[in-house]
Amino acid sequence: MFVWIGLLVILALRTNAQDVKVTGSFLKDSVKIGETLPYVLTVTYPRNLDIIFPDSTYDFSPFEYFTRNYSPTLSDTVVSFDSVVYQLMTFEIDSVQTLQLPVYVKQEEDSAAIYSRIDSVWLKFVIEEIPDSLNLKENTALINVPGLVNYPVILILAGIFLLGVIVLILIFGKRISRWVKVYLMNQQYQKFVNRFYHQIGILARGQAGVFPEDLLADWKKYMEKLEKEPYTKMTSKELIRLHSDHRLKENLRSIDRYIYGNVKDRPVQENFEKLLDYSRERYEIRREEVRHG
Repeated sequence: MFVWIGLLVILALRTNAQDVKVTGSFLKDSVKIGETLPYVLTVTYPRNLDIIFPDSTYDFSPFEYFTRNYSPTLSDTVVSFDSVVYQLMTFEIDSVQTLQLPVYVKQEEDSAAIYSRIDSVWLKFVIEEIPDSLNLKENTALINVPGLVNYPVILILAGIFLLGVIVLILIFGKRISRWVKVYLMNQQYQKFVNRFYHQIGILARGQAGVFPEDLLADWKKYMEKLEKEPYTKMTSKELIRLHSDHRLKENLRSIDRYIYGNVKDRPVQENFEKLLDYSRERYEIRREEVRHG
């Protein structure tokens, strides 16, 4: 019985995969090191399927992810069309670099990856090859040569400066260390808030590219760095048991009902805004602990 069910699931995945057409290509044929390179990934698929594009957590090697821009979904009664333009960078020195990206077709508890064809781009070198022979111009005119550098004086000044730095570290070392930690915490928090607000806005407008499960995973990643606890490895139930906060319990349960049961107690973006409020409170507590630690 279970063998037949498994065969039917595999057959359904293969049938849907045949109806999904994925294309991916660079929009330029050459690129310089550190220059942004647009890459467009498109997919045509039956409108009843759920399609997921690679996000910033995907490994784009040999390229590095910079940003992406989704286009609104186009649909008729049978098929839908989605596209996204990735802005990538490369810091590799291979003269020819290739990329092949997938899209994922969600099938109940599983997903199937369907890849585009491999596309390549040439690396444009800024420094051209030096010729074998050079035309040298003779110049026998005398030039003024500056006097010798007074290395003993330089060494004495460098020693005084180094000694001053050591004294400052010994006196203010802990205070400086706490200030640096608070500064880094603030930078991480501001970056997270800006990104999270942007994603909540996309989710509230119903645009493609942002899913509730992605937002929840992003929130867990930030909280794991902030609290030094394995948020990403814990389920909502485990998080609720760990933190006895009724607001956290209510919002995590509401988000789980929306993701796994499509039950909408209230607009899902409100739950994520509440999670953001919880993160702000925990951030302020942790910041004060570090500041006065």
